Amino acid sequence: MPPRKASPELPDPRHRLILEATRLFAERGFDAVTTREICASADVNPGAIHYHFGDKDGLYREVLRMPMEAMGAQFAGFDDPALDLAAALRRFLAPFLTMVDGDEAAVMRLYLRELLDPSAAFAQTLQQNVGPHHHALARLLARHVGVAAPDTAIHQLAYALVAMAHDYCVSRPCMEALTPGLLADDPERKALLERLVRWGLALVHHEREQRRS
Repeated sequence: MPPRKASPELPDPRHRLILEATRLFAERGFDAVTTREICASADVNPGAIHYHFGDKDGLYREVLRMPMEAMGAQFAGFDDPALDLAAALRRFLAPFLTMVDGDEAAVMRLYLRELLDPSAAFAQTLQQNVGPHHHALARLLARHVGVAAPDTAIHQLAYALVAMAHDYCVSRPCMEALTPGLLADDPERKALLERLVRWGLALVHHEREQRRS
């Protein structure tokens, strides 16, 4: 691929490398993409990857890390003890319902590749960037269920709540094919979020009642 013509409107070289690497890794996978291709596509010097990331592995880890970190920033404060459970769940689930397109769609394709054939870099990035949010959610649920610390059932409940919302993110093309326009506008997505919150409250209530009985 010939290098792109430089433009004052292009992002800085580091950002361009991340954008183009994300696209290429998503399309063809880590092993099939060379550093020379990435640099050419980003219109940067061939040594730019080494300068900014150390090597191709370092670039890949950054490609994986940045979207997780950005998503995590949207969860900020969901486990604040001052929030009731409904408000906490609303703050935690809302980011999963944002529209996925453009660069975000490439990230999703890359993550789907990793889910099918996970790499050590992906597992490590999940542990470092998603793990803290999962454990914070588990502690929040434990508190509202009435147990001192998360146990197996609490962790399973946390995964169930995430899966309930996450599917609206990763399966959006399937939903659009089966039920076109289902989430076409903001009012529909806001209504969905409130349903997810109510369903989440019902799951927590069920777990609490199961333990009481």
